[in-house]
Amino acid sequence: MDIFDALPFLSFLALAGILTGRILTLLKKGIQISSKNGKRNKATMFLFPVFGLIFLVWLFEITKPAFQISFSVLPEMLTNRLIQSSLMKITGAVLIFLAMLVLTITLVHLNTSLRFGLDEKNQGKMVTTGIFSVSRNPFFLSLDFYFPGIALIFPSLFFIGFAVLAIVSIHFFILKEEKFLGKVYGKEYEKYSGRTKRYF
Repeated sequence: MDIFDALPFLSFLALAGILTGRILTLLKKGIQISSKNGKRNKATMFLFPVFGLIFLVWLFEITKPAFQISFSVLPEMLTNRLIQSSLMKITGAVLIFLAMLVLTITLVHLNTSLRFGLDEKNQGKMVTTGIFSVSRNPFFLSLDFYFPGIALIFPSLFFIGFAVLAIVSIHFFILKEEKFLGKVYGKEYEKYSGRTKRYF
């Protein structure tokens, strides 16, 4: 088996482990990291399960090569690799490792301010130092490295399409989050966003 075939699945396990470890550490300290704000608009209620289903298919597709599973839930047209290139695989691996590095540094620098969801009643301290002095959104930046990295290792229509969908979705979520942060932190966030770029 090609090591590159296993890398996407192994890297996903590593990223999930890093994130889960950080979440459990914060929960043990009594820090509520998820939003208690149950408000969801109709578009979100529709898109969340659709994207969730697509993500499960994506997860299955990165698992297949690692365990040499021949069965596929997608047509061959979507899963066949368009190009066989060692350079693309190496570039993809570099992006994946960069994503893991950026995510790890981000979680360390966030300290106890890690939050999921936009909730004015459950806000952490705004972090502007460390990696956050280079990028306002290093967590999302790590995902912007990760999904294209996977698509370079598995250059099929499905993985390329998923990477594009992920990047576009992340960008729109960032815009929504920035609006929320501007509302919650006011001038402090305005000054911060004036000196630090959205991505890098």
